[in-house]
Amino acid sequence: MDLKDIESKIINIDSNFPPVEKWTPPLCEGPFFKIDSNGDWFYNNSIIKNEKLKLLFSRVLKKENNQYYLVTPYEKIIVNPAIAPYVITDFIVTDKGINLITNLNYSAKLNKLSATKLISFNNVDIPIVIIRSNIEAFFSRNIYYKLVDIAINQNNIIDSVMHINSYGTSHPIGIINA
Repeated sequence: MDLKDIESKIINIDSNFPPVEKWTPPLCEGPFFKIDSNGDWFYNNSIIKNEKLKLLFSRVLKKENNQYYLVTPYEKIIVNPAIAPYVITDFIVTDKGINLITNLNYSAKLNKLSATKLISFNNVDIPIVIIRSNIEAFFSRNIYYKLVDIAINQNNIIDSVMHINSYGTSHPIGIINA
């Protein structure tokens, strides 16, 4: 199977996200997708440079039992992200909270439904956020540091964990080492 075959099975997706949670196709073994810690997508160890194709694939992501898949009504293919499939590349601060913007043209409010949690990556605790339908995102380095500045101004530290307030929820973003 090649990228054109995969693309042809999902090309007719409208502007809404397809109902991947309702699809239970068999696993297709062989194709290998990964997403590195910069958010770059790879197919069989070759970088996918076509932005429209990455956007298309991002719309048919599904997470089952802590494993990500590209899903069509006919098959599912394992996707292995180094951290998470989406990268938070920007944000907008409103009077109520923070709206996150991803590298794959998706945005979400940093609220109770899109809560952050800290995970260990390369022996460093980093925040990730559920961006949609159990699909996670990690913060680009420059966005993370901008959020740290906001958190410092909010002075919200709970048990040596720095938090940021957004939409009435306190979100952990980093551990303070003494």
